[in-house]
Amino acid sequence: MSLATLPPIQPIPSSSSSILSSPRTKGKEVRSADYEDWENLKELFARAAERYDADDIPEALPLLRAVIRECHRFLIDHPDPSVVYTNPPLHRSDRSPDAITPTEERLTRDWGMDADPSPSPNYSAHRRRSSHRAAELPTAFHAIFGIALFLMGNLVAQDPAVVLPGEPDQPSTYWLAALDVFETGENLPSRTGGSHFDTAEDWRMAIVWGRTLVCLADEKVTYNIKMAKAQADASATPTGEYCYYPSGSSFSMSEPQWPPTSPFHAIAQFRPPVTRRMSLYSASAHDIMVLAMDQFSRGIFHMPHPHYSHTHNPSFIHTPGTTSGPAHSAYFSSSCAPPSHYSSPYATSSASGADSSVSFSRPKELFTIASEVLGVAERLTSGSQRHYWASWADSVFNQMKNEADMDAWRGPILSARGRCWLVMGSAPVEEMESALEAGNTEVLHSAEAEEAREGLAMAISFFERAKGQRAINLAAAAAARSADGDGDSSATSGAVDDVSPLLVEALLVLANLTVDENKREELYTRAQTEAGEDLQLDLDIGDAAPAPPPAESDQGPKDGEGDEPMDVS
Repeated sequence: MSLATLPPIQPIPSSSSSILSSPRTKGKEVRSADYEDWENLKELFARAAERYDADDIPEALPLLRAVIRECHRFLIDHPDPSVVYTNPPLHRSDRSPDAITPTEERLTRDWGMDADPSPSPNYSAHRRRSSHRAAELPTAFHAIFGIALFLMGNLVAQDPAVVLPGEPDQPSTYWLAALDVFETGENLPSRTGGSHFDTAEDWRMAIVWGRTLVCLADEKVTYNIKMAKAQADASATPTGEYCYYPSGSSFSMSEPQWPPTSPFHAIAQFRPPVTRRMSLYSASAHDIMVLAMDQFSRGIFHMPHPHYSHTHNPSFIHTPGTTSGPAHSAYFSSSCAPPSHYSSPYATSSASGADSSVSFSRPKELFTIASEVLGVAERLTSGSQRHYWASWADSVFNQMKNEADMDAWRGPILSARGRCWLVMGSAPVEEMESALEAGNTEVLHSAEAEEAREGLAMAISFFERAKGQRAINLAAAAAARSADGDGDSSATSGAVDDVSPLLVEALLVLANLTVDENKREELYTRAQTEAGEDLQLDLDIGDAAPAPPPAESDQGPKDGEGDEPMDVS
């Protein structure tokens, strides 16, 4: 039964369509999940990912709930769902004589010889049953299940009102469940038993595994800052001064008591004894990011490389968008991606004979990973940790220049690398702040100050180049409008955000760390010119260098959005 024959899913589901509903109550016929159900599940997941990528939340939500319910049914019927869609190994599991196997079949099986054009009927039937199945990784089911939980957690994080009665209203619940699913898939008997040697890795699962950890790290940072501020307000601590506890968690260490009909109950039954909830509860955001980096390294290493042939890509056959993958790579989308097929892999997916590699963009995967890591790095309270993760993100952005179409990606990469260097250059400032406030300008001659100035100069260079690229894109958009009359140029002009607020911030921080008074005033003048009337500077500051502004700890800059004018008077 194909999905075309299924009744359409309503955009606004009733309470009976909650993910906590028992999968056995859906439909009149109760039967074990089979290979046809697996094919339907993959199509359903592809539709859910497509709607999620298109920001069609009313459609994506019921589809994701349907995926989670169907995965729950698979998990109830098959503790190891890979038995449904993977072919059993054809080689012998032991060294004992196989006297009952006909000689012709053993010759074909063991030596690849053409002994008889008409082998036994049982062997031919087995070959026919196995040959119609596309190559699948044993972890394909757990990748779909975990990714669906990850996407559901993202939607709940954006708007907690989307949850239905009885569903968890904390995004960490979905993310922790996704981690348990990934961990279970990683420890399947088919992967740990050594029965076969499949070197292909499920890079999709590894990438989303890492992104899920980054989401938990970001939530931990947000929660700890919120609790620290609340404690400061309760104790009448001066504004901006509060004690930050990096290991607090928004979720409890103990597992909630899920009803037996809940998919979270089924996940808890099959996961490893030591859960991610227990190990991540007391971990800091930095510790969680280290775990995420391990998964990213693994996923990036095994991610297909379009510039190479499939023979040099061990996991090429498992690329999203191919007939053997469960879905396109839409759930890796980034709002900062440039136009064309990079931002919408579904534009050509319906065309007959379309190249399946078009639906996969390695540069977009790398850009999304690095952008999410940078978003957390900007908000960490430790300067050394901000520097470390901004440097890691910059290395990924820098890697893209060897793999991406730079005509499309130049603007986003320049802007992102400028943010990385702004974080790295500003990281040592908070350590020098107290000395500068006390009038000790000798700290400006230290190696740390010199390193900070170099980083800020790099940030300014990237931001200025990004502004130039944005001007080029805007001019091209204007030319397209004049040529087409009603052409839509939003995709071209929106690829590069306005980085002027970030450029102003970099100029001001660099000015505060500059010893030479003339150069310092020149930087202030440049910042004033760049900011216009939004920034009021008092340049009558005497001989001593002013104290640098406090490093951001609450909320890092997001491509210039929400930046407040900085007062350095």
